[in-house]
Amino acid sequence: MADPIVVPDRLNLASWFLDDRLIEGRGDHVAVYFGDERITYADLVARSCRVTNLVRQMGLLPEDRTLLLLQDTPEFPAVFFGILRAGLTAVPANTWLTTDDYAYYLEYARPRLAYVDAAVLEKYAPAHVAARHQPKLVVVDRARELSAGDLPPGALLHHEATADQPTTAEPEPMYRDDVAIWLSSSGSTGKPKCVVHQAHDFVFNTIAYAQRTLGIAPDEITLAAPKLFFGYALASNMMFPFSVGGSCVLVPHRIRPEEYFELIARYRVTQFVTVPTTIAKMLAVEGAEDRFDLSSLRGLVSAGEALPARVYRAWKDRFGVEIYDGIGSAEMFHIFITNRPGDVKEGSLGRIVDGYRYRLVDDDDRDVPPGEIGTLIIEGPSSGMGYHRMRDLSRRTFRGDAVRCGDKFFVDEDGYFWYCGRGDDMLKCSGVYVSPMEVENCLVGHPAVLEAGVVGYRDDGGLEKAMAFVELAPGHTASDELADEIVAFCRSRLAAYKAPRRIRFVESLPRTETGKIRRAELRKWAQEPS
Repeated sequence: MADPIVVPDRLNLASWFLDDRLIEGRGDHVAVYFGDERITYADLVARSCRVTNLVRQMGLLPEDRTLLLLQDTPEFPAVFFGILRAGLTAVPANTWLTTDDYAYYLEYARPRLAYVDAAVLEKYAPAHVAARHQPKLVVVDRARELSAGDLPPGALLHHEATADQPTTAEPEPMYRDDVAIWLSSSGSTGKPKCVVHQAHDFVFNTIAYAQRTLGIAPDEITLAAPKLFFGYALASNMMFPFSVGGSCVLVPHRIRPEEYFELIARYRVTQFVTVPTTIAKMLAVEGAEDRFDLSSLRGLVSAGEALPARVYRAWKDRFGVEIYDGIGSAEMFHIFITNRPGDVKEGSLGRIVDGYRYRLVDDDDRDVPPGEIGTLIIEGPSSGMGYHRMRDLSRRTFRGDAVRCGDKFFVDEDGYFWYCGRGDDMLKCSGVYVSPMEVENCLVGHPAVLEAGVVGYRDDGGLEKAMAFVELAPGHTASDELADEIVAFCRSRLAAYKAPRRIRFVESLPRTETGKIRRAELRKWAQEPS
């Protein structure tokens, strides 16, 4: 049994994740790789202190909320830790949204400060100007193409406003129970809702998951497919490596599958943080194992959606690199169930992270035995306080350190978790729950199926049956004969009531930014004529 994790009572996250690396003598070690730039810990601390001094000069006070709309450039960690050092609350948000979405954030979060990348300004500025409670605004313009006349009235340019600020700043004496960061949790539909997290949550999970379970090390160099505004990457590609003096690779633009191999080889990446959809696309890059030097890569961390066994095997066979698939949530900050070095069970999500507890319950809140599907209740010290301004939903979801998830699982006799889908995604065919994931994993075993999404539809008798939307693999053409062949393939491998009754071929499945299938969209498609 590992020693208990003790989080100090006085805690400033900028000190714990960043400043302490200087005390440890790692000031000259590279913290961030960005293009040809190499930003050391000493340089990053100095840059973030300039931000700390700027926001204090602007009159911002501890716990004032700061909306962060920043791309993955060195300015992200500098601003992120700069505001945390000042005691402000960070609210990172998606940089790919619309003006209406940003108007929603300004009304919902009511930030006192917005730190916005120039690439986002065109969509953000109309919402800012129209906001009832207009925050102070600082714009990051790496290209140095903007002038004061290009900005909303009163806005500052980051490089000008921080240029003369001191490069040292005392951290605000915060507590572990102070609110530190809001994480967006939007699911697959609806407006984002923000989980309010205290500083304590981030330290606990970093130690429990990243350090003790994954074994992240000071020589780690991470690269992520998701961007830093997602909590998954915020931790895995910045906070986690920084906690041990490692390095991260930042890329602001969306990346082609082949580019990931180029970046891994160029920067000698040791840990690639990704999602199954990206892994599948990388597998389609011909000859990658011969064209790129991937010898530095120790493992892939995968989350966000279920990892099909076919994709896992194909990756492992071609590249010989392990994939550590797991599941986490914004409500619990990060991953709490995972496969890990030396302990991977293909197709499963692995075992629970030490320090967390769980229950699997039926619809009447009774514990289910091993092998039976139940709703997950996860309990651990990184649980958020609740959703901002959503009292009823918070009370249904959060109970002390426990979070009632919307996900269905079963646990085998060895303690490995198997994902079955979200509760509202489960099908009930012939009176029995059917996991769409089980049907999808069967479908992708057919050579003509590249990807598949399964939802329910009502037949002429009003009974629910499974319907599959299929992306075809290269070299295959949609036809009624192929659809019948795929159905027969599934019926030979699944119980008859689980097999899809209908197949519809599509060019691509609708997905969220993190790669999850938008099942609500598929359900709409299922109601439309073929």
